[in-house]
Amino acid sequence: MKVLVIGGRGVIGSAVVQLLSAQHQVLVGGRHGGEVIVDMTDPASIEAMYQAHPDLDAVVVAAGHVPFKPLSQLSESDWLGGLNHKLMGQVRLVQIGARYLKPGAVFVLTSGLLEREHINGGSCASVVNAGLAAFVRSAAQELWGQARVNLVSPGVVAEDERGSAAFAGFTSISREQLAQRYLRAISQPLTGKVLEAFAEVTR
Repeated sequence: MKVLVIGGRGVIGSAVVQLLSAQHQVLVGGRHGGEVIVDMTDPASIEAMYQAHPDLDAVVVAAGHVPFKPLSQLSESDWLGGLNHKLMGQVRLVQIGARYLKPGAVFVLTSGLLEREHINGGSCASVVNAGLAAFVRSAAQELWGQARVNLVSPGVVAEDERGSAAFAGFTSISREQLAQRYLRAISQPLTGKVLEAFAEVTR
């Protein structure tokens, strides 16, 4: 398969690239670097990317930014930024990609554990992640027989120290363990699935 990993230079994306490269042809995509340049916030950029690469079999998205701030400090701009980048960015990649890629293509998106667990400052992330889960389940039905759409929901990644204090009490997983969920989402005949990749919070 020819697989595009958007965010393939990040903590999660680089592990996905390493694992998938053993079995597939993998291209790294990103806004500012990589073999494929694409801006998730710009529909024209996404359309141009698919026009240049209509032979992709799979698109994995391991990118997306949301602000982490206390609810009282989240501005309208913060909310719109998180929704536009991580939520709508991934929605656009599926909606536009479904018009260009050949039948049988698979999209694997990324959310996070704050869909069902919660931390201080995580309200925007919770809304975005829940929205992604709902979108994947709905889009999978509408694209049945045309494309598959799955979602990986990562937990705290052991090698990622960003925000680790905010997730005190959560058990981390390794990048390698997490990458296996993306491989499963691509390789198995799944669609509309949310593949969780985190341990329960310590009680």
